Amino acid sequence: MGGRRVSNQRRDIGTEEVLYRVGLVAALVAATGFLVYSLGPQEQRDFLHRYSFCVIYRFTGFYCPGCGGSRAVSELLRGNLLASLLYHPLAAYGLVLYIAFMGSHMAAHVTAWLRSRTGTGAGDGPRLRGLRWRTSFITAAVVLLIGNFVIKNVIHLVTGVDILARLDQIFLP
Repeated sequence: MGGRRVSNQRRDIGTEEVLYRVGLVAALVAATGFLVYSLGPQEQRDFLHRYSFCVIYRFTGFYCPGCGGSRAVSELLRGNLLASLLYHPLAAYGLVLYIAFMGSHMAAHVTAWLRSRTGTGAGDGPRLRGLRWRTSFITAAVVLLIGNFVIKNVIHLVTGVDILARLDQIFLP
């Protein structure tokens, strides 16, 4: 018969493309969160910044690997990169990695779209590619997470100083 053959095969889009699409959704969620955070009352922002929701810290007095993460994100939203790094370096690392990954993939998508619109072919010069995903990105994140956990708890054990409370004294008005 002369009918059209329909393929049921799905197009394999690859890890980078999946991460790029998830990153676009994450940008939308982050923008919404930023608006809610910045338009909310100052008292609510200060409460969220100072109050620890960590169950491990509340019961043991020791920091969990994620302790300081919310404050770090809050400081990033305020534009204070140094405070964010001190509260929890993983937040700033994640932001830098996100910007590099998403920026490079956005540039690759835009140039591919421009090529398709202008009719230039694949042989008309090098094709721009986005940042390739590496497992070393996760390894670096785990090192930051464990390092933050160990350093803060060692300081707490040796000196008895509550690092996050001390940072709050320095960075909060």
